[in-house]
Amino acid sequence: MASSSLADCFNDPATWRVIPSGLAVGTLTSVKAPDGKIGLQLDYDFRGGAGFIVARKEIEFNLTEIFDLILSIRGEGPQNHFEFKLIDPSGSNAWRYLRECFQMPADWTQLKIHERDLPFAWGPAGGGAPSVVGAIELVIVAGPGGKGSVSFSNISLEDPTLHLTRSAAASSQIPNHPPNAVLELSPSGGWQAAPNDPAPWWSVDFGGILRFGGLVIDWPSSVASRAYDLEQSADGTAWTTLHRATHASGSRSHIPTPGAEARFLKFKFASNECAGIRSITMRPDAFSSTPDEFIHSVATDFPRSWFPRYWHREQSYWTPIGSPEGTRRGLLNEEGMVEVDEAGFSLEPFILTKSAMISWADAKITRHLPADGAPFPFITWETDHAALTIQPWVDGTGNSLALRVNYRIENRTPDALRLAVAVRPFQVNPPWQKFGKLGGISPIHSITCTADEMRVDQRYVSSNHPADAWGAAAFEENGVMGFIALGQMPPRDRITDPAGLASAVMAWSVPPSSDVFEVTLTVPFFDDAEKPSPNSLANAAAHWQATLALPDWRVPAIARDAIASFRSAASHILINRDGPAIQPGPRRYTRSWIRDSVIMGAAMAKAGQPHVLRDFLTWYTEFQRDDGFVPCVVDRTGVDWLVEHDSHGQFLWGICENLRNDGDIDFASSLWKSVRSAATYLNHLRAQRMTPSYREPARSACYGLLPESASHEGYLAHPVHSYWDDFWGVRGLEAAAELADALDHQEDAQLWRTNAQDFLQDVLKSIRHVIADRKLNYIPGSMEWADFDPTATANAIGQLDFADDLPAGPLYQMLDTYLTNFRRKHRDEIPWFKYTAYEIRIIGAFVRVGMRDEAHELLDFFLSDRRPIEWNQWPEISWRDPHAPGHLGDVPHTWIAAEYMLALTSMVASEREASGEMVLASGLPWAWIAEENGFAVTGLLTRYGPLDFAIHAPDSNQISIAISERISLPHGGLSVAPPMPTGVQILTANADDGKPLGISADGKSISIKSLPVTATLSLGLSTP
Repeated sequence: MASSSLADCFNDPATWRVIPSGLAVGTLTSVKAPDGKIGLQLDYDFRGGAGFIVARKEIEFNLTEIFDLILSIRGEGPQNHFEFKLIDPSGSNAWRYLRECFQMPADWTQLKIHERDLPFAWGPAGGGAPSVVGAIELVIVAGPGGKGSVSFSNISLEDPTLHLTRSAAASSQIPNHPPNAVLELSPSGGWQAAPNDPAPWWSVDFGGILRFGGLVIDWPSSVASRAYDLEQSADGTAWTTLHRATHASGSRSHIPTPGAEARFLKFKFASNECAGIRSITMRPDAFSSTPDEFIHSVATDFPRSWFPRYWHREQSYWTPIGSPEGTRRGLLNEEGMVEVDEAGFSLEPFILTKSAMISWADAKITRHLPADGAPFPFITWETDHAALTIQPWVDGTGNSLALRVNYRIENRTPDALRLAVAVRPFQVNPPWQKFGKLGGISPIHSITCTADEMRVDQRYVSSNHPADAWGAAAFEENGVMGFIALGQMPPRDRITDPAGLASAVMAWSVPPSSDVFEVTLTVPFFDDAEKPSPNSLANAAAHWQATLALPDWRVPAIARDAIASFRSAASHILINRDGPAIQPGPRRYTRSWIRDSVIMGAAMAKAGQPHVLRDFLTWYTEFQRDDGFVPCVVDRTGVDWLVEHDSHGQFLWGICENLRNDGDIDFASSLWKSVRSAATYLNHLRAQRMTPSYREPARSACYGLLPESASHEGYLAHPVHSYWDDFWGVRGLEAAAELADALDHQEDAQLWRTNAQDFLQDVLKSIRHVIADRKLNYIPGSMEWADFDPTATANAIGQLDFADDLPAGPLYQMLDTYLTNFRRKHRDEIPWFKYTAYEIRIIGAFVRVGMRDEAHELLDFFLSDRRPIEWNQWPEISWRDPHAPGHLGDVPHTWIAAEYMLALTSMVASEREASGEMVLASGLPWAWIAEENGFAVTGLLTRYGPLDFAIHAPDSNQISIAISERISLPHGGLSVAPPMPTGVQILTANADDGKPLGISADGKSISIKSLPVTATLSLGLSTP
């Protein structure tokens, strides 16, 4: 049984659990400390690999805001990384103390961990400090790896603030307002300097060095503005300035002092008119451990309406605003806040009535998108006073690209209202999405306002309608919120804020009683942007309609949501691009991974845009190494050379897929050198696992595979022999052979085709070995971990078409186990915190193995769990609580969007890479062909040309089909496998010219031998 006392937590190794990764091992034993107390020893061995070893103990205790966690430690071994983690009782949030390349002390040494040494690491809490602990983890993470041991003893928890006695002093005071009243929360109203004090000051002695992260000051209400210096000292003699205010206003001030330590603090006021303090609250390090944590802390002290939703640690989703050419994009969040550019400031609307300020927190908010899925999201606010619509879009091309935001307000009162739009130093991207400058605060240091525009540092916000009022404010004035919450405008039209938290507002009068007022704000992305024309929005919409014209879908109402999501997904891929660089996110993931991009490029071909993949490959080829190595990711800082060995096969497959889709032999020829180099490098990698040592029993499961890599996110801490890499490698070599055939390089074609066949046999042999050795009932994700990873394996089944090669028993058992757990999880029968919508690709796997109903069950679920559903998008990570402030990856995650597009089109036209066959309708449900006029698509691009296909079941006894001649017959055959009611099969199949069509033995499909074809299938009960 686990010990309930922290002091005893090292006494019994049996109360701890060892969690190793991969092949690493760890054992726990007792050890005696010099003082005779029992300690815990962890012996570890990474067995020549990487990874981590965790020792975990579940133990619950509370933490104070400031604490010292003290323990003794000793050890021996290589300089690996050491982590001490606190886990909350839910098990999903972690705070981590990290020592990289830590040389364990040979002798017992005291380690003191302060609260500021344990920053938030991950979890749905989104940040903050720990308060209740549910578990402790001691972690060794491989640097050099190797063997070693580490011992722990004598753990204790102390609150240093309990030993401090505070006292205050001041330059003067008025009766009943002494200095100590500030510390005692006296009913007298705190301290006040005497009226004749020429240099007023107030100070506090904490009685010892105090660690703190900031102060919250409550001021006397009689003072409108304050100027003061806050100084700190360790000895009361030498003072340094900690903070300076020149125009502080409002009843409360928040001062960040990250990492501060002092015994004395002193406020020195500019005059006795402002020299008074009601109370001071010292805040712990978590108050301002980062600039974003500081704003979180501030938001808790003001009305909910004052700050965007995420500052209250509630998730707010967003969607991108852009053009088909990509390049630059804004963001719109669920509350109507618009971020003007990457890491840019935001525009936030408010409605001002005679007596109140209305914000996102006071309105009924609905989200909208055109019914056809075109990327024009907008927000409506409904209140008793007014209705407000917020509609952003991007128009222009090249250097004339500009973000427009239209605000349309309808006044429902007999009094005049004011529409106010504030510029605020906050991004739409929340702080738990932090990456470089992205996420949370977007510093604004200076603003200049006029009736027509605001200059925000070096950016401009212009209005097509002059404002009636405007102004700017610094953070120490509580920003513009300190004014507009009172129905006022800041008095200054020019502001400089050293804190980088300046804000500004423009306001327009709205006449009473149902009058509608509109104003459009413009933020140019470049210098050449033009003012919005009256047709700006309509022109942008027409541009998108032309871009998304193909394929043309004609489907019943039950399927329209799925098709609209396809169109939205395609538009999001285009918007997220940076020129030719395909990127899976609009903010956090503005990087170009070869795997994400090739899949997204393949999906865009289905949306009639094959040039997206071609343009990407032209650009990405520049980064291939001379030896053929294809980097996993490139961004604006250059190449990331992290080893992810799926990249080489994906690169080759992508070039071949482009040739299949657009037939541009000249383009393929231009990349021949890169193709040959990448194929040669793939064989070079395989050769490293084909030496005699890999024929020995202990290593034979690795024979012929690609070496370890981190191509799976879960493998970053411990690179492994990943079958994901191998499946891409096999198809990559086959793609190289296909390209060689097309370009008449027959010798290379024969070599690579043979290499691919041998490679596949080695992969299958390894999988069978691991299944037998580990007694698995599923297809493992890697050799080392033998991990259950159907989301990754689904790629090999659906997209890469290895279904017929994999061991059938484990394959179907894996899918069945996934489906069982999926159903139990979403019926809340088993606990879960999050999942990733990469699982969407499993739809394609179920289609491929003929499990139509299961595929559609998943499709229905993922469509129901779009976030938000109105915007047709998925984050990379979907938390069980949609409002939990957990890291989302990015939204929309367009690799997931591409997987959705490919899964959906596989339900219509399943292209079998292994056999060269194409099967139509194998994933369509009965309702999609039976309702209204059935299902039809025109211009769906396939490897065999554009598909025009219609299928309709006018009743339960027959199905009509039509396929045009615009596709060529696949060399592996063309068939139609329509949905049918339970217990029914195809009895006859006749073309309109009277010729019979071939029916499969099970009566479930027909074969097509010539095109075009129009046919009628008669249905009847299946024969026993």
